[in-house]
Parts: sequence; C-alpha cells; structure tokens
Amino acid sequence: MSFRVKYRFTAFVVLAVLLVTAGLAAGEEEGFEVSARSFVIMDAKTGRILLSLNPQVFLPPASTLKVMTAMSVVEHLKMDDKVRVSRHAASAPPSKVGIKPGETYTVRELLYALLLKSGNDAARALAEKVSGSEAAFARQLTHEVRQWGAYRTTCATANGLPADNQYSTAQDLALMLRRAMRDPELAKIMATKYYTIQGGRKLRNHNRFLFTTPLAVAGKTGYTRASKHTYVGMFKNGKHEIIIALMGSKKKWADLRPLIEKGFELEGAPIAKLPPAEEKLWFGKRSKKKVRRRVYKRSRRKRRCKVVMGSSASVTTKKKAAIKRKTGSR
Repeated sequence: MSFRVKYRFTAFVVLAVLLVTAGLAAGEEEGFEVSARSFVIMDAKTGRILLSLNPQVFLPPASTLKVMTAMSVVEHLKMDDKVRVSRHAASAPPSKVGIKPGETYTVRELLYALLLKSGNDAARALAEKVSGSEAAFARQLTHEVRQWGAYRTTCATANGLPADNQYSTAQDLALMLRRAMRDPELAKIMATKYYTIQGGRKLRNHNRFLFTTPLAVAGKTGYTRASKHTYVGMFKNGKHEIIIALMGSKKKWADLRPLIEKGFELEGAPIAKLPPAEEKLWFGKRSKKKVRRRVYKRSRRKRRCKVVMGSSASVTTKKKAAIKRKTGSR
C-alpha cells in the first residue's frame, strides 16, 4: 500500500471517529441518552438544525423512504387517477394491505395505504404507474430527491425494503418531510389516524404519537433488521414546529420522547415530560380476538385432559370390580 493510500485511509478513519465522538458528546452534554445511531432535530419553519447526532451518516432508511415515494407520486399523478395492480406489486412482502392482481385503486387510496399502513404492495403499484417498473422509479426518485436537497440519498426501491446501494441520512429525511408537509394532500394523509379503502379495509396509522399526544402533526415509521427503527415526524407546540428524524434506533418511542422535549426546549417553548404511552398503546379489536382465541384453545386443552382422565379412571374401576367378583371380596 502506497503512502498516499495509507494517508487517505487513516484520514478517513480519523474523520469518522471524530464525527461519531462529536455526535455522542453532543447528546451527553444535552443530558439525555438515545440508542439511535443518528438523529436530527430541525426547526420546521426555517430548516435550521437545532441538535443532531451523526446527521450525515449513510444508513438504510427502511419505510421512511415512502415519504419520498409519495412526494414523487403527487408530482406525476393526480389523486383520482386509476392504478391497476400487477402480480409483481401484489407479491410484495409485508407489511402490505393485501391488494390483489387485476384490482384497480385510485392514487389517493394507495397513498393512504402507503403512508398509514406502510404498504409495500401499494408502493410498488404506484411506482409502476409512474415509471413502468419499480427499478426505473427508484432511479428517477434518486434524481428527484437530490434536486429537492437530499444530496446523500440513493434509492433502489419504492418501499425501503433492504437493497444494495440504498441509503439516506437523518438530515435528508428531515429535509424531505419538511418539503412533503408543504403539499396539503400529503400533510392531510400523514395526519390521518384511520382511513377506509375499497372493500371495507380499514387502515390504521403506524405513527403512534398521533394517538398519544396532541403535539404530533404527522410522521412515518420504518423498520427492517438491517436498519433497526427509523422515524421522521413533525410536532407542533403553539407557534413552534419541529421535525425529528431518527435512524438506527433500538427503542424508537423511548428515543423520540426526549428528543421532542429537547426540541421544544431549544425552540424556547418547553413542554412537560412525555409519559411512556406509545409502548402501552393497545388497539383493542385485534388484540381481543387474539386473547379470546388463546383462551378458547386453553379451555379446549383442559376439557380434553378431563375426558382422558375420566376414561382412564372408569377403566380402572371396572377392573377392580371384576377382581372383586372373582375373589368374592368387597
């Protein structure tokens, strides 16, 4: 290895260590800890970064990339345009809404499925409608988001599922959400808790903050094994608005609460400590069915055991009676 190559490699390592150390120091000095590898707290009105940890480190974005997909869709399609679902789109892995090949949906319905339910199948269907294929859409999307200011983002899919050469940064995610919130339709969709699409399928927003605090305006969650938890969202306290982007988190909700508190503190609009409500949030209907099913299975097992025990006991009694008759004993 030449001296020049060695020097460049050493400089790169030193720079990376300094960036990580600086970010960790910033978090420690502010008096809180997070498990995330990267975060950004941004003033939503000015775009100024209030606090950050490794804001420009390349990391997989998971489903937060769907915000960018939605931005591209509204640039090229109308809300009432019809989208026919292909076999490839319907075969996308979870999470998905279960659209089937040959079905037709409006762009509006698929955007709700994309941003509330985080439907990977909806992402593919929209990408194919815009560009003919998901691969072509990803190339186009990369070009578009860089024009919009996300200079460190490269897209390989429309849904954020793991792929080679697909990454973003917390700073880029915050910038893209800030831009997306300027579109009234996208802002409305991401602020919606529930939405019903054709077939009576009710979609529920994955952004739990919408159900736990009035500060939440909109947001998008993400998770894969490679990316860990990712998130980008907007929060409002009076006239103050902040955007928080989080990447590589092991405990998303627990990381986000102190970041929200710190963001409004830095904005000069402090709030009370947020309770750990997101982890405890319980969506009753589905959970009750699961509980009932488990109770039913347990009761059936118990009944089977009683029947078996009763049968064996009766056989033993018959044998004893036969022995008594033969021996004449009582």
